[in-house]
Amino acid sequence: MLDDLQLIRKQDRDGMLAILNRFDKQLEEALEIELGVFSAENIPPVENVLVCGLGGSASGGDFLQAYLGNSLKIPFLVNRGYSIPSFASPSTLVFVCSYSGNTEEIISAFQESREAGCQVICSTSGGQLKELASQNGCPCIQLPEGYPPRTALGYSSIPLLGVLSRLGVISDRSEEVRLAIPWVRSCIDRYSEHIPSQDNPAKNLALQAYRKIPIFYGSQSRLEMVAIRWRTQFSENAKQLAYSGVLSEMNHNEIAGWRHPAAHFQHLLPVFLRDCDDHPRIQLRAEITAKMLKKESGACFECWSEGESWLQRLLALMLLGDYASIYLAFLNQEDPTTVEVIESLKLRLKDHISG
Repeated sequence: MLDDLQLIRKQDRDGMLAILNRFDKQLEEALEIELGVFSAENIPPVENVLVCGLGGSASGGDFLQAYLGNSLKIPFLVNRGYSIPSFASPSTLVFVCSYSGNTEEIISAFQESREAGCQVICSTSGGQLKELASQNGCPCIQLPEGYPPRTALGYSSIPLLGVLSRLGVISDRSEEVRLAIPWVRSCIDRYSEHIPSQDNPAKNLALQAYRKIPIFYGSQSRLEMVAIRWRTQFSENAKQLAYSGVLSEMNHNEIAGWRHPAAHFQHLLPVFLRDCDDHPRIQLRAEITAKMLKKESGACFECWSEGESWLQRLLALMLLGDYASIYLAFLNQEDPTTVEVIESLKLRLKDHISG
């Protein structure tokens, strides 16, 4: 089925694959996005960074947290919720991110950030957040319109890198991003719908996860974020339950739960995300844990990152999960773009507020 291009086009009514197939172009365009009008000289030294976002709008912050890793010399937190931490102050740089501009939690976080005197920079394609930024004189990164937020990872992350560089929080990473783009193109070519299942890692992963509940495990502070991304993409695109965990934390609690109800473990698929630069003890833990879980579930899957630089490997794994989640949607006979249940929930919340 996954090699029937006519059937794929029929199920992919809104062109989710077409968006993903040009992710390399999205990275190029993201490097050129205007960062908003602000003067670095007028912003006090940044002591900590908050990225406020939900869903796809938070994935850019997650990605940067994993990519920048130990190169960050100040705290960097992705904040999902209505409120911001009490430590937020005028020395806090807050990215308020909502692709639609109408995410109610983010509107609340914007207001709290302003009240705390934080340095606020908005990132949106429009909506209420864009209006609030204009009214309050906050710099606003204008994102292209018309994308499902979860497909706009390049737009939601790369401009933030530019701001952090301009403020001296990190070194300029634009050239590293440019150098990664050809590798991203090669990954797209490997994962695209035109490559048959036997030669396509993304289609193979989707087939492995079909009629299973995948549990994605990643290393703490590195591939943990990719595991979360895969979980959310499988849920939103494929309309399928998925879970995520982190090594080595799961070795201290969750692994004990792989005992009951044993009769249902055949429906679970442990998937370990691996990177050559993970801590050597994490590498060993992953190998031992995978063998233990395979004994319980009857199946286990490993996905190694590929590429020369950390950025290349991170982007390759992100793309692999994105493509696999779309192919799984086709296997589940679902449209990967539509998310009626999320829109229904938003409407019910809105109706409740309006009384």
